[in-house]
Amino acid sequence: MPEKLLQFSRSFAAGTAATAAVAFGVDTLGAPVYLNAKVVPGTTFAKFMLTLGKVVAMQDATVQRDNSEYQKWVYGEYLKELAPTLAKNLEELPGLMQREKTLSSKQDQLWAKARAVWDSTAMSKQRQVYFKWLYDYARSVWVKLDPIVSVQPDATFFEAFSTDESTYARVTLPHTALDSKESPICGTTNIDFSLALEREFARARTYRDLSLTVGSKSVSIDLGVSSLQEKKIDLPMSWVKGLVEVQAALSLESAYLELSSSFVADLIARLNSQIEKHGPRHLLFILEPGLPVRVRVEPWGDEYIDLDSVYQGSEKREIKFWGRRRIRVLENLLPLVEKVTVRLIDSGMPSFWSATLDGVKIDIGLSGWTAQNWAGRAKFSSLMPTAYANSPQTLEASNLLQEKTKLTVSDLSKLMKVSTLEAQALLQRLCLVGVALYDADDAEYRWRQLFPEISFDDDNDSSREERFGLAIFKSNQVTASFEPAEAGATSLTAEVVVDSRQFSVLMTTDVDGRVTYAQCDCNFFNYNKLRLGPCRHIVAASLVDRNA
Repeated sequence: MPEKLLQFSRSFAAGTAATAAVAFGVDTLGAPVYLNAKVVPGTTFAKFMLTLGKVVAMQDATVQRDNSEYQKWVYGEYLKELAPTLAKNLEELPGLMQREKTLSSKQDQLWAKARAVWDSTAMSKQRQVYFKWLYDYARSVWVKLDPIVSVQPDATFFEAFSTDESTYARVTLPHTALDSKESPICGTTNIDFSLALEREFARARTYRDLSLTVGSKSVSIDLGVSSLQEKKIDLPMSWVKGLVEVQAALSLESAYLELSSSFVADLIARLNSQIEKHGPRHLLFILEPGLPVRVRVEPWGDEYIDLDSVYQGSEKREIKFWGRRRIRVLENLLPLVEKVTVRLIDSGMPSFWSATLDGVKIDIGLSGWTAQNWAGRAKFSSLMPTAYANSPQTLEASNLLQEKTKLTVSDLSKLMKVSTLEAQALLQRLCLVGVALYDADDAEYRWRQLFPEISFDDDNDSSREERFGLAIFKSNQVTASFEPAEAGATSLTAEVVVDSRQFSVLMTTDVDGRVTYAQCDCNFFNYNKLRLGPCRHIVAASLVDRNA
């Protein structure tokens, strides 16, 4: 295997009684990324970044344990109980003890020789050789999942997944919260989130200015107390798939709640006070129009009411939320903020928990349940198929997004003179190839290039239902009718014929062509709803052009 050139600038933190400096190391061989400024709400930003660090270290999903060694030991103990074996062992015991004594003496002699020739410099070099070997031949063991930083003209985004990839976090730092005399160099890269950096964030105080540096103006970097490290961080493909699913889930219609921070703290305190020994293990959100939000904590049946909130929806809903203990990641932020914004899609589906202070915002995306990671079986991106996104059009859309830095679906539709459905497909395709970031607050797609090279011709990893849905659509087995609805939305009724069987699909799309409601009468949908993504019939119906 040819040798790779690996260079990565190390993150560092330094401070005095009056100032604190934090510099994020980045991949020096990638596109230049640079930001150098004083963070005005320094303590707020530090708290939010510490929460991001907690997410990176989270491992709440159950890991299957390897009990083979234990079983081997049990088997050995069983053999010892057999009379003939036991007698034989007793006979051999004196000889084994003498052998142990001899080996122990030889071990002491070897350790004495090792200490005499110990060379810390040689050890360091051998360690580098070892990590180089890991990078080449055991990448999954070597890679460390550090956050992604994306410097935009108006804000900088820090994104990461938990170790089990069931939890997503994004910290948004608006540039209005920065004091800088230098213009940022926009780009995207991984950052080295070191332990020293985390400690410096923990030391942030209101009386100490916090200076933030991301990357450098040139590839050649000299930070004085820093040095180049033989390391390069690769972005795992599971993260890329997870980012796509997060963005797709954000675009789905959801119940929007504004909960008081004290109410969320009460829920966390209840969960921390006792460990459930049996199911059900969920939070049941009871939402009634015009009334305060109620939450029942199962299996104990304790009910909490947030008197500071009012549900603004038009229909009564009950939504079950699993993997609830993951909301503890917000625990340290609750005393600082007044409100926590929650987006609930449906029972067993992803939820998003957000908090904002001094303009800095954190979004926590939780998959449907802890054991379901974001890159798993649920394919919410299938609700926005990319069948219309051919390579020439995608390249044009990519160039426009890079030029404008951010676009809505309607903006791209006007610029390219295509339908909103085609524009939506093109922007979704850009997400799939890793050059777009969806901002749910403003319903905008931002330019965010994850890889140095872009290929629009590679097939995306579609789910089974999406692949069958595309095949059904291409075989002209979908008959659909459209009806206008409120606020520019459209209701679709479709009949999908597969192997002489007819399936009925009901679907509502908003003015941008995004699916806000979907229903089918097939077995897949009746059993899973949308928890594992849409069925093939919904995928096929969503591809029908409303303007055709």
